[in-house]
Amino acid sequence: MESGKYTILVVDDEELLRRFIVSFLSHLGYSSLTATDGVDALDKMKGNRIDAVITDIRMPRMDGVLLTKEISARYPGVPVMVMTAFDEEYSAGTAISLGAREFIKKPFSPEEFAIRLNKMMSDSEVARQLRGGKDVDKDTQEFMNELEGLRGTKADKDDDENPQDLIDDLLKTLEKS
Repeated sequence: MESGKYTILVVDDEELLRRFIVSFLSHLGYSSLTATDGVDALDKMKGNRIDAVITDIRMPRMDGVLLTKEISARYPGVPVMVMTAFDEEYSAGTAISLGAREFIKKPFSPEEFAIRLNKMMSDSEVARQLRGGKDVDKDTQEFMNELEGLRGTKADKDDDENPQDLIDDLLKTLEKS
């Protein structure tokens, strides 16, 4: 994965944190754009190629929860990392259920941030390749297509394990490798 080919949109109403993340992303080799809230972020996404979004939860006009939901609907392939200092209202589960791929609690260390970001970007790249077949060998793509065809099959109620769960687990494993 070459980080230099990715542009990440950083969305946070706190200027100091935005500047820190942009600086850190630059250090990691990423390009970045910034937005002050969800409305600003969606406007920036219209006119730019954005490969990932890092967003705070609590912001004016449009918070990170609604932004994550909108990105998932409008730009389904764009991964979102949600940051928050508040865990009472918003949990990792809430963020993930709305489409986020990563969740990180403030304050976080630069090392944890880098690990989570790199994992999110790697997972996103693999998923993109599998969806489009780009750089995936023919046998692997045919196997993935067969598994996708099996996704909708009805599970036999007498089985100890649900075949659909096994297929989903296998797909997740293949996407990670």
